[in-house]
Amino acid sequence: MRHTISTKATRAVTASAIAACTLVAFAALGGVAFAKSGIGLGQYQYGDGMKVTLCHKEKNTIRVGAPAVPAHRAHGDQLGTCAAAAKAEAAKAKAAKAKAAKVKAAKASAASKAAKAKAAKAKAAKAKGKAKKAESSTTTPGGAPADKGNKGGNGKGKGKG
Repeated sequence: MRHTISTKATRAVTASAIAACTLVAFAALGGVAFAKSGIGLGQYQYGDGMKVTLCHKEKNTIRVGAPAVPAHRAHGDQLGTCAAAAKAEAAKAKAAKAKAAKVKAAKASAASKAAKAKAAKAKAAKAKGKAKKAESSTTTPGGAPADKGNKGGNGKGKGKG
């Protein structure tokens, strides 16, 4: 007895073969399209494909996944390229130098003003002392002119001899 394959079975086998071939073709083409680069799926492991540029140890510009950024920042890496980080650091140093110069100038100005005030105070005190001395030499405590006699004496009012 000879068995013949029914038409239904033939159609089912054919449909299965076509489906398998289609599935293999889509898998091959879809895998190539999904990979997008030589790295493959590994690039999606960190931060959903987001990469951040950092200046690593002030020497090398690197790109890392977004979740790795806090760890790099914690040990001093800067956001952006090393050239940009160096430029920012130079600007920061220049601003600090200008601020220090401004503070130094303000201190020098304050010191100069204080010295001038001290000199003016000393000059006023000296002038006041001279005026007081001149006043005391021209009058006695009672208001009468001072005795100018015995100019060569010893100040005790006694003459020679």
